[in-house]
Amino acid sequence: MTDEKIFTIPLRKAWRSSRNKRANKAIIIIHDFLKRHMKGDVVKIGQGINEEVWKSSRQNPPRRIRVHAIKENDIVYAEILGKEIKKASKEELTKKQEKKKAKLEKIKEERKERRKMSIKEEIEQEEGKKVEVKERPSEVPETKPKQEEEREQEIAKEDRKI
Repeated sequence: MTDEKIFTIPLRKAWRSSRNKRANKAIIIIHDFLKRHMKGDVVKIGQGINEEVWKSSRQNPPRRIRVHAIKENDIVYAEILGKEIKKASKEELTKKQEKKKAKLEKIKEERKERRKMSIKEEIEQEEGKKVEVKERPSEVPETKPKQEEEREQEIAKEDRKI
């Protein structure tokens, strides 16, 4: 089910913010406006809208903008009036997800390698020296300072007396 609408979005609230944040604020206003009026969860703003807002630098966004919006499956696609709306294909979405998964796996592997190295080994590796990675023992026995042990023994003796 597709829902199409044309809006004139007022951007006068963007002029209330500081000079160097007006274009950013205008994009946020457009995003919120479309989310509220199209009742969609995700809003995709087209490149034409972005170019129109940033055309006169970050300090002078337009006072209002005409937008053509289409809603499909709780995703709102918006583009400046007169330009064609581009939607992501299924192939592009799957490629994006695969790329994201590969990146996460790479980060996990790097973290595992870091855990195996000591700080000295990391520094030497960054400097370019070859270092063999030695595995650390998985469990390190906890040792208490002598003062704590002596204090615990005193407390135990006092408890026995009472």
